[in-house]
Amino acid sequence: VDLHHGNGTQGIFYARPDVLTVSLHADPVRFYPFFWGYADERGEGAGLGYNLNLPLPRKSGDAAFLEALVTAFRRIRAFAPEALVVALGLDAFEGDPFGGLSVTTPGFSRIGEAIAGLGLPTVIVQEGGYLCDALSDNLTAFLTGFGGKQR
Repeated sequence: VDLHHGNGTQGIFYARPDVLTVSLHADPVRFYPFFWGYADERGEGAGLGYNLNLPLPRKSGDAAFLEALVTAFRRIRAFAPEALVVALGLDAFEGDPFGGLSVTTPGFSRIGEAIAGLGLPTVIVQEGGYLCDALSDNLTAFLTGFGGKQR
């Protein structure tokens, strides 16, 4: 969950079948890293099919993110992981200075709740988010949504 594609994570696991990587991010035609993050990048060798990129059009908001999560969850459930690592980029926020995506503060709560609904042991790593007054509100909303669903 981020404005930017998780190119480092993809690069590390691209040829491995034991880790599924999924990235929801702004379309790399318009946003860094430009050369990674396209939907046709599915892995290579033994890792073919274990990389899923879900690039979103510029200014995509809550509904588009939640719809992409449904696609991601189908693939995650089919993979049947023991645990989940979420790289949380709060730069997907509608008020972020990059202006690439338009997730609202309540949207972060719904995203957190949806991810918790997978029922997997989860590590959340907060990675992105820039000078924005709502950064702490968005993190709180995500964690509240995630924690509320876990109960």
